[in-house]
Amino acid sequence: MTPAAGLWHVWRHVDADQGECMRGRGKYGYALAVALMAMAPGAVAAEGATTPQRTVEGAQEFLRQVLPGNRYLSTMMVEVLAKARRDGLRAQFDPLPPIVDADPIAPCRSYLIGEIANTWLTVRDPATGEVTEAEFAAMAGDDHVGSRDGMHFGSIRALRQDGSRVYLRFAGEQHDAELHLEGSEIASRVYAALDFLRRQCDPAAATGF
Repeated sequence: MTPAAGLWHVWRHVDADQGECMRGRGKYGYALAVALMAMAPGAVAAEGATTPQRTVEGAQEFLRQVLPGNRYLSTMMVEVLAKARRDGLRAQFDPLPPIVDADPIAPCRSYLIGEIANTWLTVRDPATGEVTEAEFAAMAGDDHVGSRDGMHFGSIRALRQDGSRVYLRFAGEQHDAELHLEGSEIASRVYAALDFLRRQCDPAAATGF
């Protein structure tokens, strides 16, 4: 199969989306106890200021701030690459789509939108060396990838980090979507936020299992 034919063959088989008390003795002990009680709220507030409590809203806001500008391979795009490999072809996207929208829609649901207007799909036949290129937006019929309904974090079935990449497996999918972050440190923070959201937003969590 030629790369040109393989490219369209690959595309046709891929769904286009997708938180001690002390008692003093006498007046000095009492005064000390009062002073300590007065200080306690401030101490708690100071601790809270340095280590904010984790919440669903906070995790979604963190992702809204840090994800845009990083790169994203949607599940659909990964399926395209996997189909090419099964056909004996080598495919790649260049450049990888930048994330342009990670805004929260509702508790436990946020956008994860990548722009593919400038992304090309290149398919090469290792046997012949023949190469075919196509504008991926034209193939997809859209300038963006990602669900218009947003992603529900409770639908994440598997999550892992490998260096600067974070892989997400959504319910009903056979392939992982990929987040390509700027480095391993920010990838670790994104992974932690996604793992927190996955657990907090899991509809089955209320069962205790």
